[in-house]
Amino acid sequence: MPFRYLLPLLLIMLSNVVTAQPGWRDFTMRYYYTILDKKGNEISFKKNKEYSIIVDSIRYKAPNIPNDSLKAVVPNKTMRFDHYIRINDFSLRLPQDIHDANYPLEIKIIHKKDTMYLNQTTGSGSRIFENMIFNNRKEVVKAKPDSDYTLQFIAGRYYFPAWAKALLDNLPLADGNVKVVNLNQRHFIIPKTLYDSIASPRAKFKNRSALSEKIEDRIVRNFTQGYFTVDKRVEPAKFENPALPYKEPYWDDALYPTKDKDVYFGRVRYSKDSLNESNWKYLFSVYNKSENTIRHWFPENKSHFLSSGYLYKDTFNTAIYQRVWFTEKADQTQHYIPPTECIYQSDDEGRTWQENRSVTKLFNKYDFEHIEFLDKDYALSYNRKEIKHKTRNYNIKQITYYLLKNMQVVDSLKTPDDYYEFDNYIERHNHYQFAVKDVMLLGTWNYENNPDYGKPFSQAVINRVNDGWEFKTEQKVYAPRPVIKVQKEADTVDYQNFHLINKHELFFKNGSGTLRVKNEVTKNSWNHGVVAIEKEKQIYLLDNDNGFTYISFDGGASWYIYPKALEARSDYQFLEIDDKDVISFFNPWKLYKVFYRFGQKL
Repeated sequence: MPFRYLLPLLLIMLSNVVTAQPGWRDFTMRYYYTILDKKGNEISFKKNKEYSIIVDSIRYKAPNIPNDSLKAVVPNKTMRFDHYIRINDFSLRLPQDIHDANYPLEIKIIHKKDTMYLNQTTGSGSRIFENMIFNNRKEVVKAKPDSDYTLQFIAGRYYFPAWAKALLDNLPLADGNVKVVNLNQRHFIIPKTLYDSIASPRAKFKNRSALSEKIEDRIVRNFTQGYFTVDKRVEPAKFENPALPYKEPYWDDALYPTKDKDVYFGRVRYSKDSLNESNWKYLFSVYNKSENTIRHWFPENKSHFLSSGYLYKDTFNTAIYQRVWFTEKADQTQHYIPPTECIYQSDDEGRTWQENRSVTKLFNKYDFEHIEFLDKDYALSYNRKEIKHKTRNYNIKQITYYLLKNMQVVDSLKTPDDYYEFDNYIERHNHYQFAVKDVMLLGTWNYENNPDYGKPFSQAVINRVNDGWEFKTEQKVYAPRPVIKVQKEADTVDYQNFHLINKHELFFKNGSGTLRVKNEVTKNSWNHGVVAIEKEKQIYLLDNDNGFTYISFDGGASWYIYPKALEARSDYQFLEIDDKDVISFFNPWKLYKVFYRFGQKL
């Protein structure tokens, strides 16, 4: 079921920082519910004989309510796992058989003639990321959660899609006359036929996946039916010069803006459909947002024999450089011919290109990995070479920084050959954090494992000196950062229909009240948090982290939840709303535009 796999996936992603040894996983299956009565009070199953609980056909009723210990399992020593069931003051531990781990238990909560049916795990693991290591320090994260779901006792057969927990955990807090209209626990109740089908151990994985999608669509309709309409349209981008026979294209780079507000450039990645070539290739590409078209650059009839490398944008001289690798088709006597690297330059935002042979020679001579531009004359680059450690019996990567003036090397700084650990701050993956300052930190290194406060380290910097730049090496000592308490003033941002206070609270101009959201509100659709867009009295809050959308048609007094992500990965590039109330955005992974229109039902 959906929640069975969420926490194991996160544990796999974080396995390099947990204290447990690699390979060990906590496969305890959790069923942690809090059940409330009509008044919102937690039900005591030990005291209230009107309620009973059935777990896999065994009935439990007051006063014979189990109180098993649900302790966190011991890492690396526990190899057989159990089911942990905690429902208010009911706690039960059942052993897992080999096949039990693949199918959840069925739990029935009975009150008089009414029954709640629950057949999904609420999580995996007897604890949640306890004893994690962050920055060489042991920190204890919350363990043994009391409850994964809090529900009122309402009869029915329940199903919770993968997004349900995030939705319920991140509900906004409404105040005044503001209300969330379509939030109802009954939306997660499904018919008996669907419930029995998805719960059946005989259901094959493929059928189970299709059933999950069918049930999820039904639950989404429960949230919309009678409240608002949803119209969706998808328009694939049109390729002006497709790179056939390659397939599965997606936008792999940033979408760099040009002087034309509708035109952006970057790279598209393709899969190669041949056993004799590498698995993928890249092509410089231009995307026209208004026309929804993509145009590649490659020499005529040579797309098959080249791949575009990283792009370097010189904003000071309005130039773009790209690395291009050309390959020759191998003949019968040669299995592999190394590619030829060239540096191409465009001075018209990617419309035309020409090889810059002097820069090609420069890159080949110094084996540059990356380049950043400092001003109209100077640039910064580096290379990395494997050398033998000066005093130890292993090799290290020695980095040399280069200062370029008019694309010619004028100075360099080489890191030592005896460091233990090195951090390079102008690596390619740090490109988006690079900003030109008068003093810039390039890298740091130390000489011992896990250095602590008071231990020395070295750093390489580059300083602006008059009209030029100068490398410098500095000796430093690790010290804790001072904690400075600053009294924050209220941060208010004005929107069309509301004032945003401290990035979380929406104070509506129509006087209806406030709505407080858990994630920060931002105007950038590619940021984490909640992005807000407006059109007259319509307000849309798209939660990029969790996927759901909050909708208001009356300036903020009444809100509706659309629980499913508008796009699976919440990719909302070029998010906007037009005069016809149509929301549109571009999905760079699928290379299509999506159009949504939400209409209130009166």
